[in-house]
Amino acid sequence: MSSINKALRSGAVRKDTYERLVCVDCDTRLVTQDRGGVGWRRACPSCGREWKQIR
Repeated sequence: MSSINKALRSGAVRKDTYERLVCVDCDTRLVTQDRGGVGWRRACPSCGREWKQIR
C-alpha cells in the first residue's frame, strides 16, 4: 500500500474538478476508511486497491 501523494505523482489516482480523489483505472471516487491511529485508508470500491493518507 503506497501513499496518496505517490499515487498522484505516478498517475494511479487523480483529482476531479471538485478536488475529490478518483481511481484512474476504474474512474470511481475513492472511499475513506479509518486506519486507527494516524491517518486514513483510501480505497477504490470497484478494484479494491488501497492507499494510505496521513493527516
